[in-house]
Amino acid sequence: MAKKGKLKKFAKEEAKERPIRFKRYKYLFLIVCEDQKTEPYYFRKFKSQIPEETIFLKTIGTGRDPKGVVDEAIKERDILTMKARREVDEVWVVFDKDDADENDTKIKRFNDAFLTAVKQGMEIAYSNESFELWLLLHFRNVDKNIPLPRNEIYKLLQEQLQKAPKYKDYIYDHKNPDPKTIEIIFEIGNLNSAIKRAEMLMEHHKNRKPIEANPNTRVHVLVKELLGWIKYYSNC
Repeated sequence: MAKKGKLKKFAKEEAKERPIRFKRYKYLFLIVCEDQKTEPYYFRKFKSQIPEETIFLKTIGTGRDPKGVVDEAIKERDILTMKARREVDEVWVVFDKDDADENDTKIKRFNDAFLTAVKQGMEIAYSNESFELWLLLHFRNVDKNIPLPRNEIYKLLQEQLQKAPKYKDYIYDHKNPDPKTIEIIFEIGNLNSAIKRAEMLMEHHKNRKPIEANPNTRVHVLVKELLGWIKYYSNC
């Protein structure tokens, strides 16, 4: 007879492998991100707001460059389509400009990411220079006329987090991202203000190419879309 500990372990493993009942869900929402920790964790925070058996939200981190993110999104969309036996309703790719303008090869891959995503019917939530700009906008405005290097964004974000007395010693390390950063953002940041600030940046840079539009982000477009569907199914 198996020991109780082994039975519990087996039950947990079996639960993990249990197939998802896609028929329960009315909407399939896939988000594929460049970062493997911060970005996916941010979007997973919205799961708690989703009414049961309405939106299937899957977030994936890739650790790849913009073109690699789009290529991975194609694969993940096809896999999800096969498993669900229906088309995925929305596919979003989330990536940063970072150092995409460093050389011709990176510039081409950055531009190809946009071309391929549009061709594949995917939505794009890019940030110039980094996703942390979107996090920073939860706390303050940035000058739309002055390019903001990502190292400066990291510094400003840390300063904003430390303004909260309970987090006065908190260190933001973009090389070793801590999920706690996102927890703090949701605790003391202002999402509605972030959306308004991002909208102003996007309007200012609307006639510029993404690789030149700094500071800018479209993450708020993704967030608004997701919240819109959450609100829709909450009222059904």
